[in-house]
Amino acid sequence: MNAKKGIIRANFVNPETLGSLATTTIAYAISQGIKFDEIAQAIDISELDYANQDARLPDPIIGELMNVLVNKFPDRAISIEIAHCAPFSMLGGLVQGAMFATDFESALTWFVENSSIIADQSVVHLEKTNSEVSLVVAHPYEALDYGHTLEATTGLIWRLLNTITVPAAPLQRVEFANKKAVPLQPYEAFFQAPASFHTGRNALVFSTSILRRPVRSANAQMFAFIKQHFADLRQKLNRDCYPTALAPLHQSIMDNAAQGTYEVAAAAAAANISLRTAQRLAQQHGTSVQKLVNDIRQTNAQAFLSNPEITIETVGQLVGYADVRAFRRAFKRWTKLSPKEYRNEIFKE
Repeated sequence: MNAKKGIIRANFVNPETLGSLATTTIAYAISQGIKFDEIAQAIDISELDYANQDARLPDPIIGELMNVLVNKFPDRAISIEIAHCAPFSMLGGLVQGAMFATDFESALTWFVENSSIIADQSVVHLEKTNSEVSLVVAHPYEALDYGHTLEATTGLIWRLLNTITVPAAPLQRVEFANKKAVPLQPYEAFFQAPASFHTGRNALVFSTSILRRPVRSANAQMFAFIKQHFADLRQKLNRDCYPTALAPLHQSIMDNAAQGTYEVAAAAAAANISLRTAQRLAQQHGTSVQKLVNDIRQTNAQAFLSNPEITIETVGQLVGYADVRAFRRAFKRWTKLSPKEYRNEIFKE
């Protein structure tokens, strides 16, 4: 995050993936002796993108990052190595929801409902029989890196589920859609279950007998709060899928925000159209220029508030409010919480 510029480096154009996947993958690559300059030459990613776990990055970047690692170490099960050591923060805020889920089944359902938070185009669902329940994961870009990113993400999800349930959640087996040349042993050692490839699906398969198994830190009240927060976030991500006609206007708003400017007239001018034309264009697509500006202003305000070193007064200034009281009123209108309440919720254990 660059507080001085007043904007979070986030990409608002689908398809996108959560930046923490890139952050974790790059950190692992560097730990294995690959220099950042080498990564940057292969992939269009800046150090600022790398540092921002909450950014939304174009989907292909993650697969291209994984390919740098896989091509460097073709004989290693790189995806399993990452799943074994990656911090749970690689999954973003989904970790908190899973940790407060009421039981194992609700934790599984949590990932199904919120898979778009990790990647816009991910498809996650449950398949049940009388004896088994499978968490099935797919993504249109999985062929780009031969499924390595999905393997790492799926492995981390299982590690989290296995950690939070009491007792741990054993797998019946794990299945992957792509072919693999590496030995099965690292996969079966990690998942502690049989692994198979070229099965036509990516799936963690559990016995239905563990669906009611309790979660170690279950908290129904906190889980309900987080579920509502993520429902709002999913709606926002859907709103960020702007029609092509609005893309130039939306880009001009983000460019202005980089300079701390959040004005509708300035947004229209930067897009080389009149304010009246901008307003008519936005109205044709069910929104308004002020709404587009406020969406970005809210996103940036929430991201700045997640940094405890930035005062609320400074956050207000960064998103275009000279009067902190006006910022507080606006923020409460957007989120139903005051900036202080929102910050307290972020850092609440």
